Parts: sequence; structure tokens; C-alpha cells
Amino acid sequence: MIDKIKCNKRIGCDVHKQLIALLQYSQGHSADLPERILEDEYKMVQQNKEKYPDWYQGLVGFCASFGAKYFGGYARDSKDDNSGKWSCGAINNLKKQIPNILDVNFKNISFQDLPLDKIKGYVIYCDIPYKGTTKYKTEQFPYEEFYSWVKVASIYNTVLISEYSMPDEFECIWQKEVKTLLNSNKNKNDDQNVRTEKLFTYKQLKE
Repeated sequence: MIDKIKCNKRIGCDVHKQLIALLQYSQGHSADLPERILEDEYKMVQQNKEKYPDWYQGLVGFCASFGAKYFGGYARDSKDDNSGKWSCGAINNLKKQIPNILDVNFKNISFQDLPLDKIKGYVIYCDIPYKGTTKYKTEQFPYEEFYSWVKVASIYNTVLISEYSMPDEFECIWQKEVKTLLNSNKNKNDDQNVRTEKLFTYKQLKE
């Protein structure tokens, strides 16, 4: 998303160490990125992560996995396909984005550690794990803490959150119905694969 933002100063934060390392590496080494990742390489990295730099773990873990779920299973177009076609497309997409993120300051940091006393006048976009989706069912994202954090961050900033639903204290300012093709983004009760993407902001009390 950040590659589409037009602004003089952009900061991208994520708690995932390998993702940030990949983005930082790509800013100065786009020509060094491999063309594709084959399944044997995928499994080798998956089973021996400590032997590879963080950026390469991120490349293999995200770009060669179905649905970009970190090491969530090697992506291939058919049962016997080992051409690396999926990873090739993902890596090419990354390379296309690089010119638009060269000046982004990427940080491996959680929202919990951001110094809100020093962050004023910003537009803060939050792409949190969608609550109730299968992609994040084993992760323990602190939703209640995040909601409280947004309220404080919204005092001096414009905070936008992508989600399917939020507590009543937040209002939806945009929505669009989309067809979800990836199982990792489905709600476990969603049989039609149709979801409504929404953008929320905090309802600040007006005097």
C-alpha cells in the first residue's frame, strides 16, 4: 500500500523482521533479487532459516508461498508444477514496486512501541490482521490494546484502519465488496468467498 502513497516523508513499520529486512534490502539491491524460487530451495530455507539472511528468508517465505502467507506452503499452479511461476510473478511485482519505495524509511517495530508523543500531524494507515480470518487464527494480535492505541493516536493524527469490522466507537468511511480467492483471507463461515473490505476511523467526540 505504501508504494501508492504520495508524500514527502513516508515511514513503513511492521513487526515482521524478515519482511522489513526484505524491503530494506530491495531498496538498494533490486538487481540482485533472484528471478524465481523453486520448491527445493523453498524447503531448504524453510528448514534451515538460521543459515540465511533475514531478507532472503522474507523473499522466500512471502514470495514463494500461496497467498503470501509466510512459509504457509509452496505455491504452484498445479500439483506437478515446479517451475516457480508463482514466485516469479511475486518477485516481479516486488521489483515493479521498488522505484516507488526508495525513499521510504522502513522500521521493524510494533505499533505498541511507536512514540505517540512525537507523532503529530501524520496520516497513519493500519493494515492489521483481520479478526476472525483463517490466515491469522493462530496469532495473538492484541486487538483491544490496538483499539485503545488508535484512540490516543487519533488525537493529533488521522488514523485509518483496514478491517472487515470494528467496535461501535469506529466508523466506516469507505467500503467495497470484493471476491476473495485466497483461503487465507476467508472468514471460516464465508462459503461464497465474498467479503466487504472497509476502511475505518475513530469517532472522535465533537464539542
